[in-house]
Amino acid sequence: MTYSHLENIDVRHVTTNQPFYASTLIIQQQQLVVALYADSLATAKGNTSPIYRVKSIGGEQQPGESIWDCALREAQSKLKLPLKLLHTPITYFHDVDDGDIYLLQCIDSIAPLLLERQSNLYPYASIRPGLPAGPYTYGGLFLAQPLQPIIQDSNIGGLLSVPLVQCSLLLQQPTLEVVLQQGASLLGETTFPLNSQIRIHPWETLALTLPLLERHPEVWITSDSNQNK
Repeated sequence: MTYSHLENIDVRHVTTNQPFYASTLIIQQQQLVVALYADSLATAKGNTSPIYRVKSIGGEQQPGESIWDCALREAQSKLKLPLKLLHTPITYFHDVDDGDIYLLQCIDSIAPLLLERQSNLYPYASIRPGLPAGPYTYGGLFLAQPLQPIIQDSNIGGLLSVPLVQCSLLLQQPTLEVVLQQGASLLGETTFPLNSQIRIHPWETLALTLPLLERHPEVWITSDSNQNK
């Protein structure tokens, strides 16, 4: 079956009163800041080294908020610092149902790097009281910059800052020691074993996003220019 591609999208229009979730990738000074979460299930399956999952920072919507409100609220509450969402010069659309991913034109003033859409099995049922129901659930991944230095006093297990030119290394399931040798750094005072394995599950949004960042260095330039304003 042949599916037609969208040429442009109004994110505010398609997500208003619809189910969505939102997340952010933090970019500062040519570094990508991602969250580290202990993967206790994988570690319990006989692995000799601790395993940490790398994820963007985000979560589900609250009643009455926009997808931008959701992205900002989730990131600021988890990092415990103010952030600014950044407009990206490119936006990809990911149709989760058929796996298709492609570039389109986003008309919103703050465009996401990635917008995902997945059909809902029960389109007339919301996941929680007060939230909308609909035929699709949308997911927005935005870029953001911190308005003050990131510290470890956050609601996240750990934070890893990786040079943007090395971010695809995270897809190779390296050890923490290898990542640090390539210029990455741990933020804050939390320590992790150097033999810890870093993992991104293939169905995670981040697994799609890292190759896009590598493919489009203009995203880095835009983020740097925003940070220097």
